[in-house]
Amino acid sequence: MTAAARYTELDAEEYRAASGLELGRRVAAGEISPVHLAELALGLAAEAEPALNAYAVLLPERARAAAVHLEAEVRAGRVRSPLHGVPIAVKDNMLEEGLPAGKGSLTSSDTPAAASSPMVGRLLDAGTVVIGRTTTPEFGWKGTGISPRTGVTRNPWDPTRSSGGSSAGSGATVGSGAVPIATGTDAGGSVRIPAAFCGAVGLKPTLGAVPVWPGTVNENLSHAGPITRDVRDARAVLDLTRGPDARDPQSYWSRPPAPDSGRRLRIGVVRAPFGIAPEAPVGRVVDPALDAVVAAGGAEYRQVELPAALPRAVFEALWVTGRGLGFRDLAREHAAVMDPGLVRLGPLAETYSLGDYYEALAARRAFNTAMARTLDKWDLLVMPTMPLTAFAADAEVPEGGEADAPLPWITWTPYTYPFNITGQPAVTVPCGLAGDGLPVALQVVGPWAHDDRVLGFAAHAQDVLGPARAASRPRESQS
Repeated sequence: MTAAARYTELDAEEYRAASGLELGRRVAAGEISPVHLAELALGLAAEAEPALNAYAVLLPERARAAAVHLEAEVRAGRVRSPLHGVPIAVKDNMLEEGLPAGKGSLTSSDTPAAASSPMVGRLLDAGTVVIGRTTTPEFGWKGTGISPRTGVTRNPWDPTRSSGGSSAGSGATVGSGAVPIATGTDAGGSVRIPAAFCGAVGLKPTLGAVPVWPGTVNENLSHAGPITRDVRDARAVLDLTRGPDARDPQSYWSRPPAPDSGRRLRIGVVRAPFGIAPEAPVGRVVDPALDAVVAAGGAEYRQVELPAALPRAVFEALWVTGRGLGFRDLAREHAAVMDPGLVRLGPLAETYSLGDYYEALAARRAFNTAMARTLDKWDLLVMPTMPLTAFAADAEVPEGGEADAPLPWITWTPYTYPFNITGQPAVTVPCGLAGDGLPVALQVVGPWAHDDRVLGFAAHAQDVLGPARAASRPRESQS
């Protein structure tokens, strides 16, 4: 019997139910083939595409060639990492050597990248198989999945609803079950919003923990992190991709601290972050989920309130000036084919004086100080990730929302962007379904550089609430 004949073939449901680490373990043991996994991933992604539009491009030939090579390595006794042979997807604002990056914009060059972004390069070195590049709004500027280049990305639980963004396709494809892992970027919630809307796990590591390159116009807000089926997959990705890279000087700031000593953690339970209660359908899921986590024990829990007001004006000042001035020249030349919301930021940015900007920096420092003091008192905070479930796929705000605000998307994401201002690690974990059948999630936030603590507690919460990978499969796949 040949080695290939001994491989087990998974059906689609077995594949969709398995974590990336489970798949990687079975590849390393010679039980399943990376080629088979790539074919399953490509088939499921292609099947979902007419409804979801999660991919800017699928890469079947490239993926199959990589899988063949990685299968040969396993047969020769080489296993690169716990994710060797596991299919993944890459957000289309990250570079992969030899491929162009569309970045959701009709203005992007079709020239293949000469080098990979650090997160992508490290995952390729770890032996993962990239099956395609996932959709993003133009230059990742907002929290929905709508772009001039790829159109509307939709939610796998209900394609009439939003995937969230800006890691829109990554959230949708992991939520659909096509891949267990996808890369994302998060400068205001762009990993956590689509993960929460699509029923997946989404990790925003500490600022700089995973290097970001090419740099962004808001580099002091921009994180790179994974969207996954399982919290432990997110930890595996972080372990494989964290660490300094000279192309991102911020990556030298975020060295992991010493491991926790095993003492009992102090957890602050925040039911209405920044004084904003989630909508009733979300609250009816979040409250019992928080109660279940508290009842499971293992830590000291106390209801707390966050010590600062929502820093909307701070974020607006940083985002509008960064994006508006950063893309002003491009918008002047190509406004007709660009997202009107992004184009509008140029004139808005010019209304800020230098004094206004430095006032925003001072307010940012005060906010960060307040949050740091809170996390001197509490080891972690746990709260809802989003105050609402996914709204209409082709809308920028929920019905009745602030469509004319300078940044419409931050009007409905009050629990995510404040932790980009602080740079703290945060992870979102599915915790159930609202009455409309759409996912709801909890968010765990920790002190700067304590990503491992955040992930350890998130894995505990996932175990208490039920495996995230089961929650991350839409209704039709659970029937």
